[in-house]
Amino acid sequence: MKPLTVAFFGISGSGKGTQCELLEKYLQKNDPTRAVVRPEMGNLLRDFMKTGTSLAKRTGAILAAGGLVPSFMPIYMLTGMLNTSFDGTQHLILDGTCRRPDQSRAVDDMMKLWERENLQAVVLTLSQASAKKRLIARGRFDDAKDEALASRFAWYEEHVVPSIEELRKLGWTVHEIEGEANIDEVFAEIVTALKIQNT
Repeated sequence: MKPLTVAFFGISGSGKGTQCELLEKYLQKNDPTRAVVRPEMGNLLRDFMKTGTSLAKRTGAILAAGGLVPSFMPIYMLTGMLNTSFDGTQHLILDGTCRRPDQSRAVDDMMKLWERENLQAVVLTLSQASAKKRLIARGRFDDAKDEALASRFAWYEEHVVPSIEELRKLGWTVHEIEGEANIDEVFAEIVTALKIQNT
């Protein structure tokens, strides 16, 4: 199997994290000779905040005030992580990185630097009602409040959707997957879309 590069997108509750984990395990099982790199942006950010640097402190202050991480930060952290753990031969699963168009362009630049081909994106679509139901089931009541969900959906439409379109313009293959089905059915669709079944 050729090295796979997949960026995942979807609103809170769409199951991105679960599907990324399933894909990682699937690739490890079906292509054991090739490693899988899956940067987890949340963990990278938390580790960075522990460094106590001036940048970490300023970023922490922004987050504490309810602001958004500066757009260059996910790229900065991704670059650092890939610099030490990625040589271009592994499978790469991205979640939470390309959330603004400039981030999409930066990630595309990185992939071209490593001469990556087979660049793909998976977009999990989910209604606000379904997202609310799932978040409540996970015990995330604050995230499932109508006002909070509406704000997240609006932000997703304003920033993330253009980021997906930017990747499409740059030549990435974008797969829209219906996220309303159960976890296994959604994953089966992802495997089919990525053309990695029976490998």
